[in-house]
Amino acid sequence: MDLGRKLWIRSLVNVSAEPIPYFWPMRTFVHHNPLHELEELSFWEAVREGERIFGGRGFLSREGYQYLMERGRIREEYLRNRVVEFLEEENLHISGLDTAELVVRLITDRRNLNPRVNRIRKDIPEDLVEFVLGEFREDPAEEMETLFTSVGKERTLYEAIDELTGSDLSSVIDDLVARSMIGFLDEGQAAVAMPRRELGLFRAWKELAKHNVRFLLRAGFGFWKLVQKFEEPEEAIEYVLQDLNIPEYLWSDYITRELSRLKGIVGFLRWRQHNRDYFWQKKYPADVVDYAAVRLIIVRAVLSFRARSIPFGADYRCLEKLLREDRKRAYLMREYFSGRAVPRYAEKLPEYFKNPESIIEEYLREKALWNAKVFLSFLYEWLSLSGIGLEDIGHSEVLGLVKLHRRLQEKEGVIWLKAMEDTLLESLVSGMKPVRREEDKVAQALFCIDVRSERFRRNLEALGGYETHGIAGFFGVPMAFVELEKGHEEFLCPVILRPGNVVLELPVRRESSTSPKGAVEEIFHDLKENVLTPFVTVEAIGFLFGFDFIGKTFLPTVYSRAREKVLERKPPTRLLLEKLGDEEIEHVVKSVLGAIVRVALDRELGIKADVRTTEEVLETILEGKELCESLPVSEERQREFFKKLRTDYRVDRGSASLIREKLKHVGFSLEEQAALIAVALKSIGLVKDFAPIVLVLGHGSRSENNPYESALDCGACGGASGTHNARAFCVMANNPKVRTILRERFGIDIPESTYFVPGLHNTTTDEIKLYDLELLPPKLLPLLERIEEDLRRAGETTALERAKELGVGQVYRKVVENAYDWSQVRPEWGLSGNYAFIIGRRELTAGMNLGGKVFLHSYDYKVDPKGFLLENILSGPLVVGQWINMEHYFSTTDNEVYGSGSKVYHNVAGRIGVMTGNLSDLRTGLPAQTVLKKGKPFHTPVRLIALIEAPLEFVKKVVGRVHKIRELVHKEWINMVVLDPERNTFYRFMDGDWVEIKSISEEVKT
Repeated sequence: MDLGRKLWIRSLVNVSAEPIPYFWPMRTFVHHNPLHELEELSFWEAVREGERIFGGRGFLSREGYQYLMERGRIREEYLRNRVVEFLEEENLHISGLDTAELVVRLITDRRNLNPRVNRIRKDIPEDLVEFVLGEFREDPAEEMETLFTSVGKERTLYEAIDELTGSDLSSVIDDLVARSMIGFLDEGQAAVAMPRRELGLFRAWKELAKHNVRFLLRAGFGFWKLVQKFEEPEEAIEYVLQDLNIPEYLWSDYITRELSRLKGIVGFLRWRQHNRDYFWQKKYPADVVDYAAVRLIIVRAVLSFRARSIPFGADYRCLEKLLREDRKRAYLMREYFSGRAVPRYAEKLPEYFKNPESIIEEYLREKALWNAKVFLSFLYEWLSLSGIGLEDIGHSEVLGLVKLHRRLQEKEGVIWLKAMEDTLLESLVSGMKPVRREEDKVAQALFCIDVRSERFRRNLEALGGYETHGIAGFFGVPMAFVELEKGHEEFLCPVILRPGNVVLELPVRRESSTSPKGAVEEIFHDLKENVLTPFVTVEAIGFLFGFDFIGKTFLPTVYSRAREKVLERKPPTRLLLEKLGDEEIEHVVKSVLGAIVRVALDRELGIKADVRTTEEVLETILEGKELCESLPVSEERQREFFKKLRTDYRVDRGSASLIREKLKHVGFSLEEQAALIAVALKSIGLVKDFAPIVLVLGHGSRSENNPYESALDCGACGGASGTHNARAFCVMANNPKVRTILRERFGIDIPESTYFVPGLHNTTTDEIKLYDLELLPPKLLPLLERIEEDLRRAGETTALERAKELGVGQVYRKVVENAYDWSQVRPEWGLSGNYAFIIGRRELTAGMNLGGKVFLHSYDYKVDPKGFLLENILSGPLVVGQWINMEHYFSTTDNEVYGSGSKVYHNVAGRIGVMTGNLSDLRTGLPAQTVLKKGKPFHTPVRLIALIEAPLEFVKKVVGRVHKIRELVHKEWINMVVLDPERNTFYRFMDGDWVEIKSISEEVKT
């Protein structure tokens, strides 16, 4: 295959994969919109496209919406308004009937009347049946043409064959592909690792396929021969598509359909392919081109193996011949094998497959009569809801109701959704009466915007003397964090950012050096010691892990808390936030490479080198020389040694440059620190009147035996806890040099008497843990005691409030036990129920109980004259909020397709995700226990309401500058509302324009 063709196929596959959303490893679960790649479409178009590609529902069932309506989340007046709007848009009003009343009665009736589930009445007038019969008669030619043109867009070739023959080709192919992928993608869970993965996915799989008996049994003897035909994945893709006679113009859509069959695995491969620095991707490379090749080879082999059982052939042209030249036979086959046949013919249709002409007209009329009578029987009951009899209306009105109902089936979800959003929006804005509290401040507290913070903030403020603010939980400090005793970087920021600064966590020394060189020596010593620590401690404490099963089962809370104290408590640590100078960097480089040189000298030459000899050898190699005079070995051995030092030990100028470059990214300059703090404080409007203590509280979750634990952590920290970002923020904000820059360059004067204290809000127990208290000025200790007591009281109140939803009774201990009980499938509700994102002053919502369902981001447009701060909030936190909202939305509307089903059936797969049962696709989205309660929707699936407090014209300009938000607003992915404080009026973006919806009262002082 020539290079141009190869590149074209690679490009084709990658473009075809774009509708498949990324899937992050579960240990860093990232909330995302499962239709994110379709956001260039309108919300309504994307829902339809998602149904086509993934087979997922974009709306709840009628029963689901009725359930929410009974609980006050949908008001009938708004439902009726949306029904009228639907009838007008579709021009479906029927003369002589209150059509809107008929529709409202139908969709709100708890019997859930539906043509598919009603028995046929015997008193239906025959003339009426004959009158409407044409509406229910099917045309085999039209039906089969629709089926044929769907191949490539809505079905694969073998899915169409399954539908026509009742075979199970799809499940066989998916099973073989999933087993192949999970084996390759495993990250240390498998007892026996797949061999030769370093070759890459396609080549490693080829090697495995030679010896795998499962493929032989399910794909036949021709499988091994087929596999060995191809050296490159692109060759396999082209060969199979051509061999199946798929027209080239269909290749892109066809590949998309193939990839969507296992969207979790493909989404993970797409993520890995995009993150080339990911450890497992560098070690065992894989991409969607490799995957497509593997899958298509399996498809071709299985189809060839099953060819004898497929009566019309197993390629695109054979299918076309059947569906276009033998339509009646094909129609009867699909009726029988897909369960569409009317009861009278359900068993005997196969008798007519060879001679369809003898039965087709009789069958078509029988099916039309059946469907017409089913609908008219349903219509009797529908009309009776309004006290109308079928005999009370004319035939033409009946025909109109047939068409109305057909259109209603397509649009009912839209009607319900809009009515629910109207209800929630009205409740939100009508309760918004600005309240400004005038009281002395005990403390100020910065919380994450996370909906779970709303409850805690409200309960803390109720104690008096507390002013709280909402900010994205990474606190404006994006960083790559290297935790103590862990050797890898963790990106602590929203996934839409890539941090450019590295922060190291080091143990606190009782006596630290004050000289720069001494400090660097300590840093190097700490790094070296804490790389070795895990290897030492695991063996020493390993025997204790045997007690886990007994302890976690019978005494979960007591045991787990004791275990945390004994095993999981880290020594006191500090964060290395300062930039290293050139001299310091050079010292570390030589220390690191010198340590390697000493090991090499001992191992290769048997020389126990002193410092001078080590330095001379290192200098020799970094200067590109071949010999070192101080080495007591022959020139030949020296040349061999230096060659090995460069190749095997990687000690050379390139390695030195690489280390220097990495060290340049460690820490932040003072100017960078001041800029980060200034932007964060200005973005929430906290630029003056600082309290003596400012709490900076990240959040995290705690649970046992929960693969989804990181889904409960901080989305703004990339699915990790917010502890480290809070600590980093406080170190910066407490630095006198940073404060000087803040005062002189940014006009923010933080008094010397103000101290920032980091902490963590455990959202499972609502406990607050404060950090770095040993650094707190002694004079603030009495105040701290009061604050800690108030935090405890607010936490208990919050936990008891949550206990009602969790159904554990009004006992605080029961809420805490959820965090330690490893049989608990719902330790907390997390972000379930989120429906709005408010950007504005706390005064707007201070008088409201928002039930832990609203994101609250503090903002004061008066300190943001150019709108740059609002721009940052829209492009960062609001986008993340929309991802969270859409993940919950679609996981609720279709938990099996867009969510991950019940946790009860989950098994961890390869340490990257979960599968259902022993083998399935990687399950994406949220589990049922996060969004459903006893099978009913707990989460309210609506599009996010984004409410901004700022002048309307100001907001319009800022939104216009942020492409992503402008797209989300205009394409109706979010409902944007503006509260213009200069006019005291709410405006909502609807149908391409801003519409005034409500006025608001003046601010109230308390």
